Amino acid sequence: MIKKLLTTLFFVLIHSLVSAQTNTYTGANGSWNIAANWSLGLVPTASHDVVIPSGKMVNIFLDSLAKTVSVSGTLSVSDGKRLTVSGNFIVNSGGIFSMGSGNDSSTLLVYGNYTNNGSTNFYKSDVIIAGDLLSPASSELQNQGNVIVGGNIIGEFTLTGGQGTNQIYAVNPTATVTIIPTTVDANVLPGAFPSGETATLIALVNLVIYGGSCPFTVNDIANVTACSGSNVVFSVSTTAATPTYLWQVNTSGSGWVDLVNGPAYSGVNSSNLTITGVTTGMDNYRYRAKITSGSPSCSKNGNYGVLTISTSSTTWNGSAWSNGIPTGGSSIIFTGFYPPAVDPNVNLSGCSCRVSNTAKVTIKSGRTLTVVNEVTVEATGELTFENNASLVQTANSKTNTNSGKITYQRQTSPYNPFDYIYWSSPVVGQILKDVSPLTPLDKFYSFDVATYDWKQENPNSLMTNGVGYIIRGAAYVLPKPPGLHEASFFGIPNNGLITVPIPSTAVNSESSALLGNPYPSALDANEFLRGNTSILEGTLYFWTHNTAIQNVGNITNGSQGSGALAYTSDDYATYNLTGGVTVVSTGNIVAGIAQTGNKPSGKIASGQSFFAGINSVAGTVKFENSMRVGVGNLTGNNTQFFRTASGKSDVTTAYENHRVWLNLTNTQGAFKQLLVGYITGATNAYEPFFDGVSFNGNEFIDFYSITDDDALTIQGRALPFEENDVVALGYSSTIEGNFTISIDEVDGLFTSQNIYLEDKLNSGIYDLKKSGYNFQTSKGTFNDRFVLRFTQKTLGVDSVSRLENSIIITKYKNELKIKSETETIERIIVFDILGRKIFDKQSINSTEFRIVNNNSTQQILIVKVVLENGNVISKKIM
Repeated sequence: MIKKLLTTLFFVLIHSLVSAQTNTYTGANGSWNIAANWSLGLVPTASHDVVIPSGKMVNIFLDSLAKTVSVSGTLSVSDGKRLTVSGNFIVNSGGIFSMGSGNDSSTLLVYGNYTNNGSTNFYKSDVIIAGDLLSPASSELQNQGNVIVGGNIIGEFTLTGGQGTNQIYAVNPTATVTIIPTTVDANVLPGAFPSGETATLIALVNLVIYGGSCPFTVNDIANVTACSGSNVVFSVSTTAATPTYLWQVNTSGSGWVDLVNGPAYSGVNSSNLTITGVTTGMDNYRYRAKITSGSPSCSKNGNYGVLTISTSSTTWNGSAWSNGIPTGGSSIIFTGFYPPAVDPNVNLSGCSCRVSNTAKVTIKSGRTLTVVNEVTVEATGELTFENNASLVQTANSKTNTNSGKITYQRQTSPYNPFDYIYWSSPVVGQILKDVSPLTPLDKFYSFDVATYDWKQENPNSLMTNGVGYIIRGAAYVLPKPPGLHEASFFGIPNNGLITVPIPSTAVNSESSALLGNPYPSALDANEFLRGNTSILEGTLYFWTHNTAIQNVGNITNGSQGSGALAYTSDDYATYNLTGGVTVVSTGNIVAGIAQTGNKPSGKIASGQSFFAGINSVAGTVKFENSMRVGVGNLTGNNTQFFRTASGKSDVTTAYENHRVWLNLTNTQGAFKQLLVGYITGATNAYEPFFDGVSFNGNEFIDFYSITDDDALTIQGRALPFEENDVVALGYSSTIEGNFTISIDEVDGLFTSQNIYLEDKLNSGIYDLKKSGYNFQTSKGTFNDRFVLRFTQKTLGVDSVSRLENSIIITKYKNELKIKSETETIERIIVFDILGRKIFDKQSINSTEFRIVNNNSTQQILIVKVVLENGNVISKKIM
């Protein structure tokens, strides 16, 4: 393969148009670089076959070129100079070729074969030979430099003095290597390469052996040091246009082998190679990317990156670290008290963690201990995590590798004796009643998915990993305002794969499960949802108790009063891939604390349980380390526990989002929020991972958008956004009086886009960007009164229906046919059920289009059709 490549490079790209000429050295002993010394009267160029006759002594004083070289006399290359030969180089019997002297070196680049029948001395020089290196037994070849060969290596290599011996390499893994003496042969393995190579040497190898004439560069790949069990990424960059990638591995001398995607490797055909769960046996593995670009195609390898598996450690003795603050590349050992009196306020990360019998370790609130592998706490050692602290473990482990018990503290505020708090356990072996020892023994519950009802639990039982529980507050009057409740979890920290089975008897149209974050660190809701698409419906619900503790006004004969918070009520905060919806109005006062809103951020705190809808199939809900915040590119904190009454979330998403949050409120504390978002992958039809039904726990009002007759707290809609789009809104109320619909928050294009509310009762359209809309209502449900819109122009319902009916999508075998009966089609986008774009075609300018080989067999696709007039129609097809 290499010889074929070389033939292409040399004869097609370099010399196909140049006829060879023999140029013989005819002068007295002297300089290669003087024209008068040559038979053609010219200093040799890349088109000359150079001949050094017997008896002639020639020295190269400047960088020089030749097509081929035949040496019967003596030829030497001066220190620091380069000779480039685009064909073969032959040292004949009696001929001598030498390079460099003293501490200096020179360079020889041979694009053909190098054959030594005389004497060769590569003295501490860089020699790159694209073809074979041949040296019969009668010849002498001193190997004291870096000699890198793209073909076979056959011959006798005498090693004499100096440094750099045994520095000869066959980079082709299929090369034949036959060397005398065998002590050298044992060190020359096909596929080998210098361990201490320089960037200059790498560039030379690329130039001569790996397609150096490619008109692009490949940047160096950084080395990676990692812990056994961790996931690592090697990255490469190039100036090539539309490059293709193929990653290769050299397992310390076994040759370069092409990689394929599988359990250990992913991204082998991209610029980023991910290795999942590296092992100690992969220490010193080398990774490089073969990059191909152009027409005709040209391939080139860059420098490789070395994977080093860390075996170092650092110990805290109570006052100092033995090997520096752990930052990821070493094992962490505690033998004394931590932290010191002056808290260093740092996060710790390492390969593993061991807490000895003599150690008492506290990870302070807001700090994180991150380890790849196991956590070991010896019998009398102590490892405590304060509220909002985190223990993150990143290895792709199927089993829990931890041993010994930790203490994990979790605080919640405010609450009263009748509040129920939603809990889950971050440790193995937690007794249920120990979460709240003063709670009445009959106030511990889980949720039975089969009966769709609460199930009373034995408070002396162990909590099940991944399962949620609700526990009522302690049965005594708390101080006012209520104090903090701190639950202490004591046991082996959960780690690795955790599963919760959902039996077939539990599956029906209203199935929901009460699940819980099983880890002593936050859980990323997006990753959790994406990892459970076959079983979860796609929206999570977090119980939040908002009833004010203080007197709220005029309560007469047990009737609801009229004070400032008379209608504040409990409800479920909601989250899916579109975003989060809060249940607390900004500015409300709950238990003396001014509310700032508390939208779910997508980071589920440790110890938090939540409801999740279940699909119409039985299966298993799974939790994995890859879903934990702090693993890979997942960032965030462990603070948003839904019993806390304040704290604004940092809402971040991984999709293109353009969202508007609307509030329905009155002056007496009634509050309900909905979210409408235009999201990558969403459609205008109901989609479980973008649309969340109203899981309403509010006893007074509900507020929702409507699609496919579903009342939605969260609605995701199709991109691209069109200002003519309209969204039906509905509400219900058990109270009558004055209410306001207003904007709570916007992002994306809605920061500048007009937002209007249409009230069909009075045929008015109102600019919500200017002010909230005040209206009066009676008790009841009202699904036909309000419309969210983005322009003051109106488009009749009949027109919308006609547009949708005019788009016909049919499927036959692996072909989709999209036809518009009225309007020209401008663009077609196809998504799979997970919202991943699998097809996008613009500038169609036709009323009919066909998609062939779309790999759509046995899956649900969302086809989004953008018409020339700007209208967007989305349809679902099997």
